[in-house]
Order: sequence, then structure tokens, then C-alpha cells
Amino acid sequence: MPISARGTRKVDVRAQVFKHANALAAGSVAAGVLAYVFFALVTRSLGAPAAAPVSVLWTYWTVAAAIFTFPLQHWTIRTLEADGHEGTLARVQSRLWTGIAVLSLVIGAVAYLAREPLFRDGGVTYPLLVTAVTAGACFSGLVRGGLAGRGRFAATAAAVAAENALRVALGIIAAVLGAGPELFATAFALGSLSGLLWPHSLQFAPNHGDESARTGSPLVFASGLAAGSLISQIVLTGGPVALAAIGGAAEEVTSLFVALAVWRAPYLVALGVTPQITPLLTRLATRGRQRHLRRLHAVMVMSVVPTAGVAYLVGTTAAGPVLQLVFGADIELPATVLGLVGAGTIFAMGNLLLLLVILAHGRARPVNVAWVSALGVGAAWIALGQPPALVRVASAFGVSQGVAFVLLLVGAWVTLNKPTPQVDLTVASDAAGAAPL
Repeated sequence: MPISARGTRKVDVRAQVFKHANALAAGSVAAGVLAYVFFALVTRSLGAPAAAPVSVLWTYWTVAAAIFTFPLQHWTIRTLEADGHEGTLARVQSRLWTGIAVLSLVIGAVAYLAREPLFRDGGVTYPLLVTAVTAGACFSGLVRGGLAGRGRFAATAAAVAAENALRVALGIIAAVLGAGPELFATAFALGSLSGLLWPHSLQFAPNHGDESARTGSPLVFASGLAAGSLISQIVLTGGPVALAAIGGAAEEVTSLFVALAVWRAPYLVALGVTPQITPLLTRLATRGRQRHLRRLHAVMVMSVVPTAGVAYLVGTTAAGPVLQLVFGADIELPATVLGLVGAGTIFAMGNLLLLLVILAHGRARPVNVAWVSALGVGAAWIALGQPPALVRVASAFGVSQGVAFVLLLVGAWVTLNKPTPQVDLTVASDAAGAAPL
């Protein structure tokens, strides 16, 4: 190929990468804004006390997204990229949906047993909605994975935004009708049906050649990653709950919630771009291009730590006045707390990329070890620390993210220096005649 043509091709590829990244980021931002719009509709229509069941359902959805949506999405992407065909997905699809149905019913049954303390309601409506949210979280992960795994990143971005757009549309109808919390909760649970706009995302062509399940079982993959994924979200978002639990003042809890939400914005944008990153990392891993991945590992070390230092400086100097300007004078936090939240969020973004590097090799154990350890350190910091409750929680957030970053760096380094890509999530069930679920 002539040098000029090669250069033009590189420019075209780079332009495509940025175009897709921008689309995914825009979809993530739109989804976040629409989520706030939906919840504003709920609280303004019902009032805070009556909106409590919807809040509980929303909280469960964030858990389900971490345990089911994220792992199934990235399992689908990785399977399409690593196998180079759709045969594995076509072969396990019926068993996969059976597993999802059973899982959703079991979780719904647990919600039924706990309906009184969770929802302050003795009926079956909310347990049924928990069942629907569980199935919907799995469905959304598979739809987005099917789109992104085929390189349809603009459609993936649209699917991410469409879920909350449907919730807002149904929420507006509920508000106009003067509906109660059950109808708003139903509107929320139905949001995942937006995935039906992309029916071809779940249609996979069978492969009649070598159909060995190189990437393993989706539910084993999800369960293998679930602990680490869930704990990472608890560490990222659970600060206000921890602060309230150890006696933090109401205004401190609200202020910390606002600070975490604002600092989390770039993390959410990065999370939205991950469907594009996973195929690239998987391609490098399955083709044995460890040198490129080691270079990325080195970049992580050299960039995340100084960037976290800059975020700490910004937090201690500029973040306080900005938060008060936007959210009001009642939002007041010590400069140290704002700095710790900023630095911890940068580490969280680094942790997300390291997680994807490890998952590209089909491994989840290093992720789980890192986050279980980080949670233990953070909990001990809160329990044994001497500073005021607010500073204890903020510093525990920063320390937990830092510990996870170090352990994920080690896990990624060990993974990258294995002689062959490690796939410890596979289940050789087909060879034994068992279903891979």
C-alpha cells in the first residue's frame, strides 16, 4: 500500500474511532439527563414520601445493572470479537433466556417475601416489577452487547438513551393521569422494552464449523464478575448511605451526594464508551498482542496518579464555590473532602479501564479480589478512623479506590504476563454434555 494511502486510511480509522466514542459519550450523557428528568417527575408528582417505592426499585435497578447488564453486555461483545462468528451466541440463546427467566422469578420471589419492609406494600405489584426489572436488565445487556459487538456503536448509544427516554415518556403520561407510585414504578420497569427497537441485535447466525465455547457461559461470566462489579458500584455511590449510617448530619449527607454525583459525571461518560473499548482490547488479547496491552498498562500508571493529584488540587480550590453557585449555599463541604472525592473518582476511571483489560482475557478473579479487598479496607477505615464522620467517609472513598487501583494494576500485570490468554470463566460443559448455564 502506498504511504499516502496508508496515512489516509489511518486518518479515516481515527476519525471513525472518535465519531463512535463521541456517539457513545453523548448517549451516556443523554441517558443520565433523562434519568434525572424521570425522577424529578416522580418526586414532583408524588412527593418524597410517596415516591419511596419507586426509589427502592430504582436502587435495585442500579444493582441489577452492575450484576447483569454490564457483564452480559461485555460477554456478548467479547464472544463476537473472540470467536469471529455468531455461532456460540446462536447455540446458547435458548438456554440463556431460560436461565434469565428462572433467575428473574427467583429474585421476584425474594422480593415478595421482603415486600413489606422494602415497599411498605403487601401486594404483588412491586415483586412482579422487581422480576421485570431483573429480566429487563439482562435484556438490555444482551441488546447493547449485540449491537456493539457488531460495531454498531451509534445504535448502542441510541439504545442506552432510549431506555430512559421511554421511561420519561411513560412517566409524563402517568403524571398527566395523576397516577400513584405503582404506575410510575411500572413506567420505570418498562423502560428496557426500548430494546425491541433493535430486534436484529439478538438474532445470531449459527456457525457449523468449530463452535467450541471459547468465551464460556454468559451466566458463569456474569456471576464471576458480579461481586467485583457490584462492590465497585457500592464504593462509588455508597458514601452518603455510609455517612448517614454513622451519624452524619442531613446537610452533610446531601452535600456529599451532590459532590459525588458531580464528580461522577466524567466516570459515567467513560462508562458509556466502554462498548467500543472492549472489542479493541479483546482483539489485542486474543491475537496475542500483549506488547500493546503492556504499553497501555504503563500509560495507566503514568497518567492516573498525577491526574488524581490534579483532581485533588481542583477539589480543594475550585470545586466548593462551583457547587455552591450551581446547587445553592447549603451545599458546603470541607476542601479536603472535595479533594478526596475528586482524586477517588479519577482512580475509579482508571479502575474501569483496568477491569476491561482483565476481562479481555476472560478473567474475573483479579477484579473480585481487588474490590473485595478495597471494600474491606474502606470499611475498616470508617470503623476505626478518628476524624469526623464526613472526613472519614470521604477518605475511605479515596483510599478504597486507590487500593483497588493498585490491586487491579497487579492483576492486569499478572494477566498480561501469562504465556497464553487466561480464560478462567469458561465452562467446558458442552464437552461433558451439559448446558453452559
